[in-house]
This record gives sequence, C-alpha cells and structure tokens, in this order.
Amino acid sequence: PQPSACRTVVVCSDDLGAAEEFAREMGRAHPELSVRFRARKSVPNPLVRGHWQAEFNSLSAEDRRSMTLEFLADVQVMRAAKALVCTHSSNVGRLVALLRDGPTVSLDGEWTNG
Repeated sequence: PQPSACRTVVVCSDDLGAAEEFAREMGRAHPELSVRFRARKSVPNPLVRGHWQAEFNSLSAEDRRSMTLEFLADVQVMRAAKALVCTHSSNVGRLVALLRDGPTVSLDGEWTNG
C-alpha cells in the first residue's frame, strides 16, 4: 500500500511572526495544505518573537508552567510527526531529532558534536 499524502503542516516555533509568515507563504504555494500553529498564551511582547530567559523568569509561576507545558506539547508533536524540518543550530531542533525515529531534515546543515 502507498503511504497517505501529507495534508497538514504543523509549525512549532517560539516566533509567532515566523509561524504566521510561513502559513501565509504555504497558503499561496500549496493551498491544498492545512498549516497549523499554536496560538500561544498571552505573554509579554518580547516572548512573542522568541525565547528570552530574563522575560520568562519574570513571569508568574503559573505562566511559566503553562508555557513549559505548551513547549512540551510542541516537542511531542515534532517527535511524532511523519517528517520533521528543523534547524540543527537550535537546541530544540537537535533535541527533537534525537527523540525521533522518522525522517528529519535540517535547514542549516548537518549536526555534529564537534
């Protein structure tokens, strides 16, 4: 049997703007695909465009817990995906690549421990 075609692309990013831009571009190039990303919990503006440890540390314990659970959910989605496109320059990309059994492609080259 032939494997089923992928119809959904899930974007896991700590940069909401990047996820939105990717969704727009994929919508133009491949309107038959569904692009999904997490609408993150309301967080301070600096954390919408990436992870900033000092900003994260200044959040309440409840907000830090909530964001950590969102992150762990994203790791699980990436781990279980049919295929993963990531960057090996990212700590998260490398972590998930190690946790996966499926194909993984890095946009910025191969990962080395050297």
